Amino acid sequence: MSTIISRAGWNSRGPKSPFSYLNKKRVVGIAIHHSGVKNGPKGVTAVRAFERHHMLANGWNAIAYNWLIDEQGVIYEGRGAGVVSAATRPYNSRTESICYTGDGDKKIPAKTRASLTWLIGDIQKRYNKKLWVKGHRELASTSCPGNVLFDWVKDHRNGITKAQPKSKPATKKSTKTVKQGAKGIVDAFAEIEALVTSRPLKKGAKGAAVKVVQQLLAAKGLYRYKIDSDYGRLTRKAVVEFQKRRLLYVDGVVGPNTWKALLR
Repeated sequence: MSTIISRAGWNSRGPKSPFSYLNKKRVVGIAIHHSGVKNGPKGVTAVRAFERHHMLANGWNAIAYNWLIDEQGVIYEGRGAGVVSAATRPYNSRTESICYTGDGDKKIPAKTRASLTWLIGDIQKRYNKKLWVKGHRELASTSCPGNVLFDWVKDHRNGITKAQPKSKPATKKSTKTVKQGAKGIVDAFAEIEALVTSRPLKKGAKGAAVKVVQQLLAAKGLYRYKIDSDYGRLTRKAVVEFQKRRLLYVDGVVGPNTWKALLR
């Protein structure tokens, strides 16, 4: 079983108005999407970026998808089970939607494929295993979910499991690296909060915590440079701008108050 991070777990803004629920008898399928963003944000940062764009730019009630899965195979609750989505017109009231937050034109990581398989099976159980599984392009005029992911969708529904090329041996990582995975993301954020409480991040700092801060700033449109885990001049400049916008104490340092604001 895969672990799902709830909306509260990834600090969702929540819907503007109460969700509308699917009529179970009318649901016919599961629609697969991808971000379509080249070299875009990853993990929870990508999920929050989706929500912000969907609600602020598109004016939708909430994040469009029922579920999202990132490159690490982490599953995030979007609108959640049995809720009408906004991702697959004109099938929103007849499908549940899953979005891969990465680029579906590139190789899909094994962890993502495993989570997709599990999640599709879990959704099927709620509908007596009667749902079709289709790529967005089969339901609308779009290239979504990308060629590689679409090939996986076709193989999945045909019961085909293709062998994947062997990965290179993983290099040993420092125990200080921010942990990945569903529980790992929650734990990592708690670790960073503890870190910035005892030793705030400032110019000259390096490491995984700085990388997460840069990703969060990038998702808010304030950091448009290389994510390099180095708290340099440009990172400090972005932090200062963020603090000004949120009416925080402006010092260019990420302490507990700035960190908590970054997560909202």
